[in-house]
Amino acid sequence: MSRTFLRYWLMMSVSALGAFFAYTEGIFSMLNEADATKLSFVILAIYALYSVVIGYVSYRRKGVETYLSVGWFMSETMLALGMIGTVLGFILMLGGSMAELDINDATKTTEVLGKMAAGMSTALYTTAVGLICSTLLKVKLVNLEVGVE
Repeated sequence: MSRTFLRYWLMMSVSALGAFFAYTEGIFSMLNEADATKLSFVILAIYALYSVVIGYVSYRRKGVETYLSVGWFMSETMLALGMIGTVLGFILMLGGSMAELDINDATKTTEVLGKMAAGMSTALYTTAVGLICSTLLKVKLVNLEVGVE
């Protein structure tokens, strides 16, 4: 087995451990409730699938250049999806909320603030998931690049 694959295996083990702790702490369910667009789960799926592809390529060590190019594209796509989620979250936050705002009606103001909070949480969660998954995938891609050279 190559050192590249062993480093990949270590990174995947740490990622799996992190995912386990995120699951046990309820972070995935919190993410499901907070992200109205569900783009965070799309980003996580891309990360998981392409991480497996990187492992397969680092073990096999054939056609690495093609998979590296696609991997860098996937990493940038995860960042872009995170930013799209940010914009959509701000649209959710500001879209119809301000038209319904009536400062004289406390219950209406509370509803508007609840909608705004949901939009802001969508924006922040998708940004965070996009940045984290993109960075982790880039570390795996750099490992693969170094192993090829």
